[in-house]
Amino acid sequence: MHENSLSEKRLFNRSSVECELSVGPLNMTMLPASVINISASGIYCVSSRSIGELSRINIVLRINGGEDIPARSVVIREEELADGSYGLGLFFTRISERGRKIIIQYTSDIESTG
Repeated sequence: MHENSLSEKRLFNRSSVECELSVGPLNMTMLPASVINISASGIYCVSSRSIGELSRINIVLRINGGEDIPARSVVIREEELADGSYGLGLFFTRISERGRKIIIQYTSDIESTG
């Protein structure tokens, strides 16, 4: 027997967090969303509205009440949850290096403090 060679491999730490997030399809009103976890490559969040897989969206993230981190993402996964909300897997397609570094520092701090 051999191990599954297709096991998930992440480039960045993913951490469960509480931070502010707004999401919105391009040229549409931003909606609040709840972040479940985050890494420097993307976010898993919950939204009250379906956005649609492969949709390109704008997001604004704020960690610990800090500065806004604007980014552009694509919805790589969408799933309807039992309560009627939608779980969204977002992959960053455009984010500033400063924004990515803030996320890396934040997730590293969480990893080191447990």
